[in-house]
Amino acid sequence: MSEPFLSIRDLRVRRGGQPVLHIDELSVGRGELVLLCGENGSGKSTLILAAAGLLDLEAGTIHLQGKPFHRGTAPAPMQLRRRLALVQQTPYLFATSVLRNTTYGLRLRGVPRPQRRQRARAVLEQLGIAHLAGRRADRLSVGEQKLVALARALVLDCPGLLLDEVTASLDEVVRERVLELIRNLVERQGVSILMASHLERASADLPARRADIHAGRLRPPGTGS
Repeated sequence: MSEPFLSIRDLRVRRGGQPVLHIDELSVGRGELVLLCGENGSGKSTLILAAAGLLDLEAGTIHLQGKPFHRGTAPAPMQLRRRLALVQQTPYLFATSVLRNTTYGLRLRGVPRPQRRQRARAVLEQLGIAHLAGRRADRLSVGEQKLVALARALVLDCPGLLLDEVTASLDEVVRERVLELIRNLVERQGVSILMASHLERASADLPARRADIHAGRLRPPGTGS
């Protein structure tokens, strides 16, 4: 059996002195979509942030492509962090244009300006928001900001994605477009994705393995609420 893309073991996270996450084991295979389902406050976002290496861990380890990625309070190695792209539930966008927001990560990676603009415009077109390229990102609607944040992650062409409620605040047509895009990323490009969603039908619409979380712990498959 091949090494999973992302592997989480014995994970414990505290916030404000209180335990908020207790994950014995969770893995995302190479080219696999794992759909993290649970109610608001169940721990989905906390788990996504921990998997991104953005939270201190009380215990446990996270491996990425078989290599140690995050443990305790040590920062994740930059060369591994660049293999993952994160879209948070409430994305932070810079007070500049959509295009400049989308190219931000490419600038940090030293991609030449013509190439990064070309790549960014292609992704914006794919998401149906190319007409917003010159608009101030922080003045867009919530749904449009979600799409800009998703574009900023996708343009990096990482082998792994962490997505937190990326379909929330989107209308039905746009939501279907995003779900189709996620399906293609997995099935055609082999991207590994851990995606948190409250959208129950997403587990039927996507080629996903479902993982249910409640009160910071994963439920065994087949258990009820």
